[in-house]
Order: sequence, then C-alpha cells, then structure tokens
Amino acid sequence: MIDDLLKTMSADMNISRYLNESDESYTYRLCYSALGQWCLATASNKTRNEVGTTKHNQTIVLNELLTKYTELYPSIAGQFIDTSNQPRAFSVCIRRVYEETGYLLTDENNCNRLANYGRSISVGNHTLFFGLTKNTHAINGLGVFAQQTGYEVTTKDFLIRDNLTHEQYFKVRFDLIDFYDRDIDITELEFFNPLAKSVPSLSWGKNLVTDCSVARKTELGPFYRVQKTAEGLQFADEPVEIQSDNFTSYEYRRLFFAMKSYYGNPLKARIIMIDEDYAKIQIRGHLPNREYYFLLLLSWPERSAFDKVCFVIRTGLLDEALAVLENIGLEVEGGRTHE
Repeated sequence: MIDDLLKTMSADMNISRYLNESDESYTYRLCYSALGQWCLATASNKTRNEVGTTKHNQTIVLNELLTKYTELYPSIAGQFIDTSNQPRAFSVCIRRVYEETGYLLTDENNCNRLANYGRSISVGNHTLFFGLTKNTHAINGLGVFAQQTGYEVTTKDFLIRDNLTHEQYFKVRFDLIDFYDRDIDITELEFFNPLAKSVPSLSWGKNLVTDCSVARKTELGPFYRVQKTAEGLQFADEPVEIQSDNFTSYEYRRLFFAMKSYYGNPLKARIIMIDEDYAKIQIRGHLPNREYYFLLLLSWPERSAFDKVCFVIRTGLLDEALAVLENIGLEVEGGRTHE
C-alpha cells in the first residue's frame, strides 16, 4: 500500500508508477531517488559561512535514512544490499556516483559541496541538471531534471569520449604498426572469443578463434592484444589497471564490445516497452563506468540498487541512452510493444 509519505515523495520528485508496477518496486524507486536527493542536499548545507559537509557525515545521514526507510518498508530492504563478491554500502556507492559525475566537489579537507554551476545536458526534450534547483521538473534515478541552462554540454563531453565509432576504435587498437614478435608461450594463454554467445567475462578459451583478439595469462593479467599475421602471432601490450569506482574504470570493456561488433556478434541491449511512459533496458554484460554512471542519472536499476544490467527508464530519455550504448558497439534489439 502506498502511504502518505510515499505519495509526497512521488509528487515532490514527479515519479509516476508504471503499468502494473508492484508496491514494492514503486517504493524502492521512490526511496532510491530520495536518498540521492538527500545526498545532494547535505552537500549544500551552510555552517559558519562554510558550504558542504564531510564525506563521513554524508555516509551517516544516508545510512540513517536508509534504516528508517527499510523499517517503514521492510519489503525493500534486500534491494539495498550488495550481494556481489565485493559488497559495498549503498550510502558510499551513491556518494561516489555523484562525486564522479560532477554533482559533488571534494576539497582538500575531504568535504563535499554541491557543484551548482548550472551545467546541464539535453536528453531528448528534457534537461539533465548537475546540481539542485527549486525548479526541478523530475527526478530520474539519481539524475535531477530541470529547465535548460546557459551552460550546456554534450553527452559525449560528459562521458569524456573521443569521436571514434566502435568500428574505428577497433581498427585503431589493432593497427599492425603497434604489434611485434614476443617470446610468449601461447600454451599459457587464454584468448577472448568475440564470437562466443556467453557474457564477455565468460568468453575466454585456449583457442584463438578470430584474427584479432585479447590474450591473458591469468584473470589478473598480464593482457595482450594479439593479431594473426603471415609471420605468425604478433602482440601488443594491453595494460589493465586495477579497477575501481572511478569514472574511467572498466574501460577495457569498450575494446571487448568493439571486437564483438566487428566480428558480427555484438553485445545485445534489449528494450522492453512497459507503457507509454516507461521502458526497460536489459544488457547482456556490464558496461564501462562512464556509460553505467550515465544510465544511473537517467534510470533506476531494476532488481536492486546494485543491478548493473537491467534498468527502468522513461521513454522520453530512451533514445539518448541507446545512442550512448550503440556508440560503444552494443546492438539494440526488442519490440516496442507491451510485454
């Protein structure tokens, strides 16, 4: 049952219910977005002529709010628990998303303040605003949507992406001039198979299936780009840094997606239309952080706050989200009908 608190949250953030959405799902989406707004609000606090708050205080506030929400609505408690191999607190994850996407600025004292500079991105007929404003039109996931501003950037600028298509990116990364002979025992290597039907993380084997691929000695590396030539196998080092929650982490996935697309087996993003206002995006693998964080500003992770492959999005924001996915080599499929 949707109580008065949830009705107020719904009205304040302009988050409507989608067709046949359960109480549990709707409550989770409202609480998810509300926690995001509280995270930003704490960074706009003024104390003794100082604006902002410590990261520690933000974490405390969010943890207390999440505890209250889950006490009021016990059915959503599990959706804010990270069940991955490296579990993280939701309060930290939500703060890191805002820090990495430019909503929050961190100073030398490890305090966060709101970056209310009027920066925005046009997303369809809507405007993603980086800050808080009294003229908020709606909240989508963790993103604030408001009026257009004079300081507008493109999605590509926000993502800090080059202008290469995924086909061009593949060709640049496999330019033979960068490859050379290496004294490497290939029996020690595993090769990424772009033709595999499995998710990319499970698409490794002992055989080199395509002319160009990535090889590794262990799951932790070292990694090499590898290419078949008339003289035999040629190698190029493929440094893979320790991955984190930084905006530019998991960038190696872009290369895997480009390879799969080049060899005619692109990673799929399936679209399911729910109703006129909402759709679902289902992705067959995890994204680079740039694209993943962008989706978090447009949509709600569907099954839990830590879901990285299924998202609920308003249809008015769908085209921009899909363009971002297609740019790195994903293929969009699925009907435009209710399912």
